[in-house]
Amino acid sequence: MLRVTGLQKGFGGQRLFRDADWFVGRDERVALVGPNGSGKSTLLKIVAGLEGADGGTIELPKSVRVGYLAQCGFVLGAGSVREEAREAFREVLALQDELHAVERELARPHHGPEALSDLTVRQAELHERLAILGAHEIERQVHAVLLGLGFRESDFDRPVRTLSGGWQMRAALARTLLQRPQLLLLDEPTNHLDLEAREWLEGYLQGYPYAFVLVSHDRYFLDQTIRRVAELVEFRLENYAGNFTFFEQEREKRYELRQKAYDEQQREIRHIQRFIDKNRADNKRAPQVQSRIRMLEKMERLTPPVPPRRSIAIRYPECVASGKVVLELRHVRKAYGDQVVFADASLKILRRARVALVGPNGAGKSTLMRLLAGREAPDAGERILGFHAEVAFFAQDEGSRFDPGASVYESVLEAAPTAFVPQVRGLLGAFLFSGDAVEKRVAALSGGELNRLAIAALLVRPSNLLLLDEPTNHLDLAAKDALLDSLRAYAGTIVFVSHDRHFLDGLATHVIEVGGGGLYEYPGTYPSFLWHRRHSPGERAGAASAVATPEAAAPAAPSPVGAATPPARGARGRGPSRLQKIESLERSIADLEGRKQRFAKVLSDPALFADRDKGDFYLREYQEAEGQLARLYAQWEKLHAEAGEAD
Repeated sequence: MLRVTGLQKGFGGQRLFRDADWFVGRDERVALVGPNGSGKSTLLKIVAGLEGADGGTIELPKSVRVGYLAQCGFVLGAGSVREEAREAFREVLALQDELHAVERELARPHHGPEALSDLTVRQAELHERLAILGAHEIERQVHAVLLGLGFRESDFDRPVRTLSGGWQMRAALARTLLQRPQLLLLDEPTNHLDLEAREWLEGYLQGYPYAFVLVSHDRYFLDQTIRRVAELVEFRLENYAGNFTFFEQEREKRYELRQKAYDEQQREIRHIQRFIDKNRADNKRAPQVQSRIRMLEKMERLTPPVPPRRSIAIRYPECVASGKVVLELRHVRKAYGDQVVFADASLKILRRARVALVGPNGAGKSTLMRLLAGREAPDAGERILGFHAEVAFFAQDEGSRFDPGASVYESVLEAAPTAFVPQVRGLLGAFLFSGDAVEKRVAALSGGELNRLAIAALLVRPSNLLLLDEPTNHLDLAAKDALLDSLRAYAGTIVFVSHDRHFLDGLATHVIEVGGGGLYEYPGTYPSFLWHRRHSPGERAGAASAVATPEAAAPAAPSPVGAATPPARGARGRGPSRLQKIESLERSIADLEGRKQRFAKVLSDPALFADRDKGDFYLREYQEAEGQLARLYAQWEKLHAEAGEAD
């Protein structure tokens, strides 16, 4: 359907494409990948006809409708959200207007037979055409897509220009999807989408009947939606048949094969050159020397392959260890005018936890992060910082705090303690600033580069509690990998907000759902949280009053937090008594025994293992519950033995 041949494009001295070839079939699902600045957005604009090429050809049948969603700068009308979405049906709406005009004309008296016949025929034609185009489905489709992308029905009649940039992008995305073009070009459509909207978009694209091309830095989203990857590398496009995970594995294999072929050719060249140099003055071997010279001249030289970008290990500045309770909110209320964000929220963060805050946009995640960071004070209740807790906070606008005239290196150096200065360049390299890039001025950085710089500057400060509000925004895949690897190695506690599934799956040990004026904890990983929400959609976890340590975080089903939490210290600072410890353990054992029995009942059904993933999930959770029970029983027996000795 789409064929690009010999594409040439550059800006100033920067070359983006050189003799690049590409194709997209009629029902293909393609991911367009490459580092930021490699030309992905430019290629989509060229295909959409919004930008010209310096050379080459773009072949696209005239009958093919192309839909394009830009990263930013999309053009919106002056009407409501509903009207913006309905713009996708402009042709149908024009036919409906014509039909209404014909019907009004028919309602008028004094038509001659010939005019009446013409109007009647046109009315029938319009009815038939509108039926073919599915005009009766317009409102249902608009309603479904807007709700899927996170709009409430009360938002449908809001003027689209009064919305924030993120919600305007959703309105533009709704209009583009409703057009249902034969070639859909989406440039980072998941930007500004929360997890619920991303999941809806995944399902929509999985059922899309035509071809689409995606630019996205969300690995999970790509794996769920695409079947082929086109990578921009060395001014051309290289194709991989498979999803994104396959692409990463296959790219590594191709690199190794190319590196091996290049190394072998270099060895052969050196061997031939040594023979030439050794025998050049020997007249007897002149024919052999000339033969080898011609051989080198005719040899098609391989270029060294570009290695896949890999993460660099990050060293953090030393920081004292925090106390067991790192940060606590007690009975917090927060409101903005009549809008109550938190009515009576309590939360306890324990050392070494990796806590993901989830919930739809507007639920209060960023407000909670500001409360935790101390950037905002609660209207009621209190924030209690733990013993030796050192907080580092990354806000969504953190990049705006830098001096525009400073360099990348200077911006991070300013934040680094003296002892850590020798490691600053290494840290910048881990976040993809190397060579001349470290001297780049802040004012010249892209959104993604600014985010990377802000994260690097955050990580050079000694801290044992990181609060990260959407740190993955605007980061490409290599930068996300660098950040994820660095956070996995971090020795302190992390609370974060992210809409990136791969990032959530790879980091979270606990999930806290924000919404309805409260906080609800789901101990365990993000996949465990999703499983519970899908299988118990009406059931919510207990109010989040504490977050357990990572070592204890494994149950799939949520439980009221605090059940396995040590009792609070008494007024004089004494620890819990032996009896209190035994009672706490017995409550925890009872909870785990109940959970184990539920898992055992499910596992007793042979039909469960028809779904291998589901069977494996339940088996793992059953085994984890068994392991935890064994540890708790051992502690219980030890305490009883100590109690007996004391008696």
